Amino acid sequence: MSAHLRRRFLRPRYVFFAAAHLWVVDERQPVAALIDPHTESLAGLVAWTDLPPTPPGFGPAQISADESGLWIQNHRDGPLVHVGIDGIDRSEYTEGHHLIGAGRAGAWCMTTTRRNNDISPSPDIPPRTLRRKPALLVSKPGGGMRHVEVDAAAIVSAEFDESSLYLGVEHDPWERVPRVDGTGGKRAGFELRYSSSVLQIPLHDLAPLRIDRDTYLCAEDRQVGYTSEYADVSYNENHRRKRAFDGNVRWYWGKDPITRGATTVRAYRGEASSPVTTLTLPAMDVAHGVAGARRLWLVARTATRPAVGRSVLSTGVDGGIHSLITGGIDITDRCWPVGPEPLDHHGYVQYCLRGLDRMRFSDKVDQVSATYVGHWPSGRIHVRFQHRDYPGLMLTARLNLYDELGVRLDNLLSYASAELREQADTRAYPPASEAVAGVLHV
Repeated sequence: MSAHLRRRFLRPRYVFFAAAHLWVVDERQPVAALIDPHTESLAGLVAWTDLPPTPPGFGPAQISADESGLWIQNHRDGPLVHVGIDGIDRSEYTEGHHLIGAGRAGAWCMTTTRRNNDISPSPDIPPRTLRRKPALLVSKPGGGMRHVEVDAAAIVSAEFDESSLYLGVEHDPWERVPRVDGTGGKRAGFELRYSSSVLQIPLHDLAPLRIDRDTYLCAEDRQVGYTSEYADVSYNENHRRKRAFDGNVRWYWGKDPITRGATTVRAYRGEASSPVTTLTLPAMDVAHGVAGARRLWLVARTATRPAVGRSVLSTGVDGGIHSLITGGIDITDRCWPVGPEPLDHHGYVQYCLRGLDRMRFSDKVDQVSATYVGHWPSGRIHVRFQHRDYPGLMLTARLNLYDELGVRLDNLLSYASAELREQADTRAYPPASEAVAGVLHV
């Protein structure tokens, strides 16, 4: 079977609730499975293959949901599209702005302003004149995008919650402070510093023509800047990416600080401070979640067996939990085409083998060898080794050289070395009982 005909099945990465369906979005391909939230059966597939893939070296696609579907942008210089249950129904040019969120008012896009250092020889020299006020782009109900001017010197951050957009801005009054070096010593000149505030804009109202501090100043004690939510995996009800609301039911999840490796899920009704449901998911990592139709769906996988892939878990306030059957959904006909085989493919394979063969990536391993198994683009390098805590077993790590579009993965040797070392030092492997004929795949 050629690379173009290789069967592909849905691998859940994101879940959204829109157009009365649960959308289970694939981790790499432009396709989502539409799940009936009441029967939890497959209602159909929707794809957006006309949207070009994310260019190599850039981050993941930006995806936000509104009531009728998904807004998706794979790169800030690429199209912004709206996907309904029948596919792409709208596309917009964003002038280099990137998608940050969406609501009933439409999709919001921005460019974070990075000011050049404004240094002066004395403390009373005014700031350099701004060429133009910073602005957001928001999609108009009838199509097209329009600018929303922000009365500030710069937009430095943006965050959404369930009802509002929070903009971190720099603005007057300003001051100049003496410059210092990394050790606290004085340097010549005075550096400009603006005041900063967070502005709160209702997400579901019609977008304003202008945003200023007189109208939208945030009364909450919010800091200007991103919250680094991904750096803290603990249970925390303030983390927007680890919560989901459905009517008067509030769901939260995060790592249990007491039970190592477990994820805790809690549901609260109304304004109650005591949960109506508490679930513990042993050795599970949650990547995404959404609530709707009186249920919570989580994209999760076993922390000790990441190669198995993610599944979609379904639960309600009754506390029962089960997996949706998503792994066997065939998406082959809705994938991006694979590019041509690189002319230097065979030489690149040999280069990677030389770098990985006999690599001592941890003092806990020895007998390291590397071989290439399979054919482009799905062939992988098998790194075989022995681990002192797994006597009598040969462990095998399987490394991809290309992504599924045939694009070479960046810095394979550096990433592989770091990942193999971390796994070996933490013993993040499946149980030894899963070995077959003395070989444990990790």
